Amino acid sequence: MKKLLGLGVLVLTTLFINPIEAVAQHQKLYGYVTDANNEALIGVTVHVQGTKIMTVTDATGRYQLSGDWGSGTPISFSYIGYKKQQLKDAGRERMDVKMVEADNQMGEVVVKAKSNINAIDLRAKAGIVENVDIKRLTDKPMIDMGLALQGMVPGLNIINTSDLGSAPQIRIRGNSSFRRGNTSNEPLYVLDGKIITAETFYNLNPQDIASIKVLKDAAACALYGIKAANGVLEITSQHGYTGKMTLSYSMDMGLTLRGRRGIKLMDTDEKLELERLLQNPAAPGYLYSRDYYERYHAADPNKEQLIAEGEQRLAALRAIHTDWFKELIHNNLYQKHNISIKGGNGSTTYYVSGNYTYQGGRIEGNDKRRFNVRMGLDQQLGKIGYLMIGVSGGYAKSNSPNGTDFDPTSLVYNLNPYEQKTGQLFSYPNRTFNDLMHQYQSDATDRNAGADINITLTPWKDLTLAYVAGLDFLQNDVHRFTPASAFSEQNSGIPVLAQGIYSRTKGTTTNISSNLRVTYNHVFADVHDVTLGANMDYYGTNSDAVGIVGYGVGNIDAPSAINNSLQGFRQPTVKNPRDKNAQLGVGFVAGYTYNNVYDAYFTYKNDASSILPADKRWNTAWATGLGWTPTNYSWLKDNKILTRLNLKASYGVTANLNGVTVSNTVGTFMFGETAYENSRVLSLMSLYNKDLKPEQNKSTDLGLSVELLKRLTLDVNWYNRRTEQALLDVPIATNSGFTSMKRNIGILENRGIEFGLNAKLLDAYDYRLSVGGNIAYNDNKVISLYWTDKLYIDEQSIVPDYEVGKSYDMLYGLHSLGINPLTGYPVFLTPDGKEKQGTEQLTRDDFVALGHLTPPYSGSLYANFSYKNFDFDIAFYYVLGGKQRFNYQYVRNKDNAIFNAVAGQTEKMWFKRGDEYKDYWTPFYTQSIAEDNIALYPNSRTVGSSNYLKLSSFSMRYRVPSKWLKQVLPLVRYANVGLQGSNLFTWTNYKESDPESGRLVGTLQPVFTFHLNLTF
Repeated sequence: MKKLLGLGVLVLTTLFINPIEAVAQHQKLYGYVTDANNEALIGVTVHVQGTKIMTVTDATGRYQLSGDWGSGTPISFSYIGYKKQQLKDAGRERMDVKMVEADNQMGEVVVKAKSNINAIDLRAKAGIVENVDIKRLTDKPMIDMGLALQGMVPGLNIINTSDLGSAPQIRIRGNSSFRRGNTSNEPLYVLDGKIITAETFYNLNPQDIASIKVLKDAAACALYGIKAANGVLEITSQHGYTGKMTLSYSMDMGLTLRGRRGIKLMDTDEKLELERLLQNPAAPGYLYSRDYYERYHAADPNKEQLIAEGEQRLAALRAIHTDWFKELIHNNLYQKHNISIKGGNGSTTYYVSGNYTYQGGRIEGNDKRRFNVRMGLDQQLGKIGYLMIGVSGGYAKSNSPNGTDFDPTSLVYNLNPYEQKTGQLFSYPNRTFNDLMHQYQSDATDRNAGADINITLTPWKDLTLAYVAGLDFLQNDVHRFTPASAFSEQNSGIPVLAQGIYSRTKGTTTNISSNLRVTYNHVFADVHDVTLGANMDYYGTNSDAVGIVGYGVGNIDAPSAINNSLQGFRQPTVKNPRDKNAQLGVGFVAGYTYNNVYDAYFTYKNDASSILPADKRWNTAWATGLGWTPTNYSWLKDNKILTRLNLKASYGVTANLNGVTVSNTVGTFMFGETAYENSRVLSLMSLYNKDLKPEQNKSTDLGLSVELLKRLTLDVNWYNRRTEQALLDVPIATNSGFTSMKRNIGILENRGIEFGLNAKLLDAYDYRLSVGGNIAYNDNKVISLYWTDKLYIDEQSIVPDYEVGKSYDMLYGLHSLGINPLTGYPVFLTPDGKEKQGTEQLTRDDFVALGHLTPPYSGSLYANFSYKNFDFDIAFYYVLGGKQRFNYQYVRNKDNAIFNAVAGQTEKMWFKRGDEYKDYWTPFYTQSIAEDNIALYPNSRTVGSSNYLKLSSFSMRYRVPSKWLKQVLPLVRYANVGLQGSNLFTWTNYKESDPESGRLVGTLQPVFTFHLNLTF
């Protein structure tokens, strides 16, 4: 009986307990996935086996899972090029995983495929390679990719230059050339191994991007050769994953706001009083004043009646208080829609997406829209190969009414507060408000298409053959139109038949990339990690454009209306700029790591460029570096406090030919506008320099990375980049028929230090708090000008363009002692300590350096907090140490008294002999030299600090609980909603509207949106 009872208990126990263990329970799991060097792995697929619960790691290598699964269920981690790992859920909330690179197993070869075959891991062991936080990038509601990167990486400087749709200024560690502009100084853009144009990059869809790496030094960039002297932005596209097809839709809908006002202008009472003091009869404040009638109608018997009528008119004007900033600068719409499909099986994965974005500008007629499509297909080729194919296309169009001396933004500063949209305008006599709003219009359209193919083969263990080929095609169309009714045309004195301007340029740029790389990697005796590689690449660029400028079109916006009979400076012109160049390169790379502690790296690249004459065609780029990671010593590996310590040093040399064309080095001819008898004249495009040499960038870098308690990370990088044989178009004797020639003229140095700090203050499944920041300092200095200490590009100029010991973009001007109370003109202090009146002729010796136009300090601060389903992120961007010249368009004198003026000018301007402590000089110009000195040259009182702190991004999101979704929206697997914004507020002491661009028109718009994301 006892045996039967015991057997029954055993059966019941088995039936009862075993099912309980098998029953799935709601689980939570999170952790970090890293490689052997503790570097975060982005995009690792994490899958709860036997369920549909799956995710991928983010930019920090973090994953997070929740759902119903049983204890002991295997969790798989898979990533191309690494061994697939399966770890059983042991009931802990956190599980960190370190992935191991794949190798031969049972005769099988596992392919380590990357979309960009130059993105080899050993670069980061000695070079400076930094990752952009893609999550924060995609959370920013901004239409321009370049501007969205602002503050993301220390040393990557993004400067807004103008209104919406204009190209930003992008620099890595400062300008490397004396030549100004993006062509000579912007980085190289590489998308999935192919070179793309800057315009293609600006219009990329952030949702299509998996990662962006910023390559800063020669050790990281030398693989790309002479095209990469200014650094590289290396972009990797999104790819599919092995798993069930996922469809995602995201939407951002919101507003673009007015942005900062800047200068405070006069209200009606002060403006009318200023007009009375300025005594210009065209201004009503004087025209209807007692002063006017006493002066011009002193003997009129009806004088008192005229004075009374004038006072009535002034009283009517005083009742009007129009805020033209609010009338002309508007809120507008912002919207973005993105849809993507991805998935795949064990051998084939795919990714397809489409995106539409629209952003309205601050002023009427300014907006930008963008449309992108992308498709990616990854196919495993048996056991030894991998094929990646990508196809993309895009369309972007921006409109702007700004671009001439007259634009709608200037009306904010010109129209008077007593004027309205209807009725008489004193500021623009005989014109209506509607006449002013249709003065000029331009639009720029970019159409781009791209394709790339990547084949990676591993025919036997440790040897990889990889080939990538890509095509990037850009067609741009720029159209500009100024109607004959425009104020600028009506007041130009040009005959009616010649009024109205039509301009259009259509061009294409084709980039072809081809790169073959062979890499051998083997670990000997488990401690000697050796990498050897060689590559051959070809990059070709072909640009072709046709441009026409015609006049006399009247108010017809069409080329057919051009008056072809015009002669002289309004004769129609047609231009066809074309350029074709190619680069062929061969190189090799070697890397050695001992026991994951010591690293050595060397790379060499030899490039031939068609830009240079045959005897100077080949140029080299090479770099070498060392790394040391003492925390990988066996006795330090398990240290809980100092969890990572890495030091690295590198040196390299890279030639730079950016911005150089064939016509600069070889005689290149074009047809002129004149003819001799029956023959057209051929003339040189420019005076070429057969002795021209590429710039030589010599870079030294030191890096330190420290991690404490796996929570606090500090990165410090010091660099010194010296540009020798720096190029510039310098003036030459005009008897040659030319005014300038490109020459090697000096040495430019960029030296700086970058700090990055990140702290994970809280890190659990339900809550996280991390804070961080970075700061970069760049000291840009002219080291040598081969023939002089100061260089003046224009022989008539008295302000140096470059000076030894000063920054390349130093702002020069005069040291002001204030306004002379006797004359009303400024008084200056010369460098030798003498006073100089503003009425005296200035010389080159009178000028001093007033400050840096490009701020030497820049950085960001950020914080991220998550609690359960809520996520909050905020980031700030700041710059320090810069100066900008004030526009002073709004400081009025007698001649332009009809326009509005800056608030406070009445009290701060010199009007009569004896006025002391005034900020503004006399409005009654009596001396032409003084007038030129004031208008042409800044001084210490007409420049201001361009320091600012900007709330660059803000995001607050809520993840909708999966249980609720199953009940209400069963087709939706994941959903989140939120609010987010960009460039929301700027704190600055800069007086004018925009401390960044230094322009009245150029403020970045605040954008605030509602966000929705659904995954099916």
